[in-house]
Amino acid sequence: AISGLTAGTQYRVFVRQNCGAPGYSGNTVAVLFATPPPNDLCASAIPLSCGGAPVTGSTLGATIDAVGTCGTALNTAGGVWYTIVGAGTDITVNTCAGTTYDTKLGVFTGSCAGLTCVAGNDDFCGLQSQVTFSTTLGTTYYILVTGFSTNTGTFTLTYTCAPPVNDNCAS
Repeated sequence: AISGLTAGTQYRVFVRQNCGAPGYSGNTVAVLFATPPPNDLCASAIPLSCGGAPVTGSTLGATIDAVGTCGTALNTAGGVWYTIVGAGTDITVNTCAGTTYDTKLGVFTGSCAGLTCVAGNDDFCGLQSQVTFSTTLGTTYYILVTGFSTNTGTFTLTYTCAPPVNDNCAS
């Protein structure tokens, strides 16, 4: 795998033939690489907002993040990032539907340079994951979608925000 590529940047690959090299068997050369997703890095996280529709994404071509363990080991496969701002209620995020690989989820606060674990999960719904976490009004939460072992693929991230306790006239 090639890492460190920038989405939208053109790269040139030069291949040189060495006909006398041991194991040479012909003129066919295959070069395959994927550019990282736009939200590959924490600093490029895609913002979500309560009440929004599920989002589809991919971890194909994503780099491995050095986040360690947060409920589960999260540093074995490439991952992508999202943010959501807390409203003082519980938020649930999952990859249970529309996901093609074995996922893991991690939720953090702080900053990309200093993340603090809030919750993490592996295999809540089959091989997919779900976390529910309490939020503080105005706090930004960083959500990492990654895979078990070295698994990557496409996913659907569903997120729901509980209404505030004083959301109706009776309360």
